[in-house]
Amino acid sequence: MQASLEGKDSLGYSVRESKVIFKGCDRQPVDRAKLEHHLGDIRPDLIVTLAGNEILIEVAVTHYIDDEKLRRLEARGLRCIEIDLGDIPRTVTPAELESYVYDRGRAYWIVNPKLAAAEAALQPRLQQAIDRENARIEKARQEREEEGRRLREHYARMEAHYQKLEEAAEKRRQEDEKKRRQEEEERRQRTQRELQQAAEARQRREAEEKQRQQLAWEEERSQLDLDGMRGKAQHLLNACQDLEAQWRHASVPERLALPMARRHVPRAMAKMEVTETPRALATSIAYDWMFNVSPQEWKLVAFFEEVYTHSHLRKQEWVSILDVERCIKEFGYRPARPLLAAEELLNTAQYYRVLSDDPGILALAQLPRPLGAVAEFLGELASHGMIQLRPGPIDQLALIPELPHRWR
Repeated sequence: MQASLEGKDSLGYSVRESKVIFKGCDRQPVDRAKLEHHLGDIRPDLIVTLAGNEILIEVAVTHYIDDEKLRRLEARGLRCIEIDLGDIPRTVTPAELESYVYDRGRAYWIVNPKLAAAEAALQPRLQQAIDRENARIEKARQEREEEGRRLREHYARMEAHYQKLEEAAEKRRQEDEKKRRQEEEERRQRTQRELQQAAEARQRREAEEKQRQQLAWEEERSQLDLDGMRGKAQHLLNACQDLEAQWRHASVPERLALPMARRHVPRAMAKMEVTETPRALATSIAYDWMFNVSPQEWKLVAFFEEVYTHSHLRKQEWVSILDVERCIKEFGYRPARPLLAAEELLNTAQYYRVLSDDPGILALAQLPRPLGAVAEFLGELASHGMIQLRPGPIDQLALIPELPHRWR
């Protein structure tokens, strides 16, 4: 049993005084005990008599002593202890229950007249402690004020000293700044002259390099075999025409040529639940011969690997024609060798600005390009209602797949 009082000092901090009335013990024999004996409007769980004093024992399991009952106990000057057993299991054995009951952490005083008397006796001690703490606080405050005054005087002296030093330093800074500006102006003028000289030297070098490149270009241009280029252009044109005629009359092979196409296309068709080649892919177009493979092969790759995919059908996403062309290139489809040689010859003629009006060169310029072949193939798909085309320049053409009725 311990009486305790608490107060506040001038700064609001707690000051506590306490006194142990009874240290307690594990077990205390009693003279006699009564179970649930009525004391008027109070019926404790147990009343024990110890050294002639009656002590009320409340065992709290679900109901604890409330404020009203506490006031009645205090008004009648009774002694009361509460034992908290609310958290123990209901299936304990008597031996286990005994260990819970005699746990000192579960029993505590609710009310005892000795506590009130002890607290009243502690009140002067608490006030003395508060007065001592307030005196210490006041003394510390006065010391701080005195220290602050001494610091202010010290800082005032230091400020006057540093003010003189700053004035002298400011004068030196002004003189140094004036000198620095003069040196900076001289350096700027010198740098400007150097930059101008460097620019003039660079312009001379660029002019000389341009003249050298022009002479080299003219020399290379003079060494061109124009007749040979005309003959090569006609030869390439004839080779491309032969390829086109060959593919126009050739039968469509059943097997795919490229290993990647053989591996990916059947798997993509199975994923899209397509058992036969759509009719739009079997339709012949003017540029079927361009990639020098089966006319259906590159169409199947473009169709099932880039256009008709689950992602594009589900989200209705626009697909750029450039993406379709990139897909075909990634699978390894390249224009036929005569087309590649024709493009190289056209680039040479354009770079050296020769044969611009030659019929053979003009005819090569009309040969197909991969983008044109893909665009014509997509136009065929659009005519069959399998995609929608969004108008625009050919290199920015976009399409969106249409979900066939049997896949909806």
